[in-house]
Amino acid sequence: MIKFIRVVHGVLFAAGYLAIAVLASVISYYGKPELGLGIILTATAMWVTLVVASAVINRRHKRAVRSAEIAKSAAAAGHTKTYSAHATEDYEHDAHTVWSLIRPAESAVLLNDAQRAFTVPGTPAGVGEQQCFIRRDGSVSIMEIVGEESPWWATARPVTPEGALKRSTYRLEPTAAGCALTVGIVMEIPVNAELAEDPNERWEAQMRPYLNRVKEVLSARDC
Repeated sequence: MIKFIRVVHGVLFAAGYLAIAVLASVISYYGKPELGLGIILTATAMWVTLVVASAVINRRHKRAVRSAEIAKSAAAAGHTKTYSAHATEDYEHDAHTVWSLIRPAESAVLLNDAQRAFTVPGTPAGVGEQQCFIRRDGSVSIMEIVGEESPWWATARPVTPEGALKRSTYRLEPTAAGCALTVGIVMEIPVNAELAEDPNERWEAQMRPYLNRVKEVLSARDC
């Protein structure tokens, strides 16, 4: 169908050019050769410009279609690209103290917007443990611990379906004054998708309130 439309377009374009050429010849024949020549030269210049522009547009269109086909094939084959981001905060408490606060599922009520949080009954403690979080807006998420070494690090993944494959990481490292907590995320998205925001800036904005809240709760416990 597209090929047929292109043929019709070409025929109409050629017919229009011939009509202008005939008009220019008639004008020249009746005593105005300069005007006739000007018309034919202008029409020829416009014809050349349109031919070149059409060739450029068609070439770009073919490239865009080809790129879309490649991206679609890559996505269908399961090809992804990985993004990671981290946010860190220092605390004047040792790693065991910070770990005892952030590790239990129930602490999410103190540290973020969870209205209720609990360990899913029947799941083991440690690796394989699932934690359920019910937020104030009514949304529910479940995270599963896929690796940990108390009190130094833990890795969790979402069990509930999401738009991207994610891994959340929590790492504690000793410092001269106490310890540093680094919360990170590793995210895989289809190779043909793009993030709307810089992942590091978005993660920092998302996790900074959590990290600050950890410090506030620890300070309140010292009083």
